Amino acid sequence: MSSPVSGAGVADAFDWAGWIETRRELFERRPCLNSYLGMVLEAAGPGWTRMRIALKPDVMNPFDAAHGGTVSALIDSAAGSAIAAGTLPDDRIMGTIDMQVHFLQRARGSALVAEARLVRAGRAIGIARVDVRDDAGELVAMGTATFRLGAPGSTRDRNED
Repeated sequence: MSSPVSGAGVADAFDWAGWIETRRELFERRPCLNSYLGMVLEAAGPGWTRMRIALKPDVMNPFDAAHGGTVSALIDSAAGSAIAAGTLPDDRIMGTIDMQVHFLQRARGSALVAEARLVRAGRAIGIARVDVRDDAGELVAMGTATFRLGAPGSTRDRNED
């Protein structure tokens, strides 16, 4: 991988395909909620991500709409990944400490797509904003998520205090 540009994000030559593959291995292919729900990290760049989830029966509520927990989990994962992408090379993400979701309308179609952007990352806190659209392009939810961040340069293999 290329080295990042200090204080200015990640260099243009950064291996985003490799970073996405590493995150997919961790969050999509190992047994966890993301893999159960079928979340897919489609794309990422400095401080942003795009994730998708198919609207299959397992993620719907009894009234055939995307379950609020499904939408919330998608917002949480997309926001965390955007913050991680924005704090490279350290990937300082530790865990969600606050999240707010606004459900705007019922999703139509066969998938939800979340676009997340890092708003700010400081020494201890990172914040991201997420828009969730159905595959018809309609905005169905939006949210913000706040994450606790670890110290730059620290190594972690799980969320921890």
